[in-house]
Amino acid sequence: MLFRSGNAMIAIRKTLPASLTVATISLLTGLLISANARADDIAGPNAAGKVAEISALTSAFDSPQTCLNFDPIERYGNELRFQIRRNDSPVGSHIVQFHRGTDGIQVVAQSNIDISFLGFNAYSFRYRSESLWQDGKLAALSVKVNDDGEQTTINAKQDNGQLLVTGPDGEKDLPTGIFPTDHWNCGVLNSTSVLNTLTGNANDVTIEAKDHEQLRTTSGTLMATHFTYSGDLITNAWYDQDGRWVGLQFEASDGSTIIYRCMNCMTRTGQKDRG
Repeated sequence: MLFRSGNAMIAIRKTLPASLTVATISLLTGLLISANARADDIAGPNAAGKVAEISALTSAFDSPQTCLNFDPIERYGNELRFQIRRNDSPVGSHIVQFHRGTDGIQVVAQSNIDISFLGFNAYSFRYRSESLWQDGKLAALSVKVNDDGEQTTINAKQDNGQLLVTGPDGEKDLPTGIFPTDHWNCGVLNSTSVLNTLTGNANDVTIEAKDHEQLRTTSGTLMATHFTYSGDLITNAWYDQDGRWVGLQFEASDGSTIIYRCMNCMTRTGQKDRG
């Protein structure tokens, strides 16, 4: 496989029909977001612009405090489910589960993708991450990826005031406030750096709030704010007024459109998606 970290995509190296060259899924825990904005990010000659940007982000929600100390169990319950679609055809699922333990909030994210051609499996992808959150920060992370036979592991833990990350490129220290590329925590929206959970590296991003719009789910539509990501990672994500992640869309390296369509979000309409 060829991983393009700048666009958070995977492309199949096998010889397949162009329509099946799967460049994929942002990968899947969502390789696309960043870290908590810190005071030193706002200070300096661009402070006014940074403050305006943060104001635009927080105005997307019911309260400026919506994404502070984000508790996923209060917002989602114990599970968040997405259908993954490629060019509007279902190809897999992304499921995030939340558990409150004695040592913090445990989050397990799993993605499964299977692409078939003429009855045969042309491509498969398996992703599993387990993370522990304490006081709103990532305390530990373990990621296992099987990308059509290519296996990768990434681990992270707090160590002496830093987040020690071990991945394919070795060990590195990152700020403890950094978010991994899991979209479920809207606190990431004020951030400028993210822990890429496929490479173990920090990626720089710019996140902007766009329009409020009706977003399609598998059970109807809901009103959500569209956010765009640029920089090292490029994608489109949607959050509802309570800061819940409700959708994702991006262009894969083969030009196909990848969509995460929410399967258990509360909607304004009850028309079931039969596609």
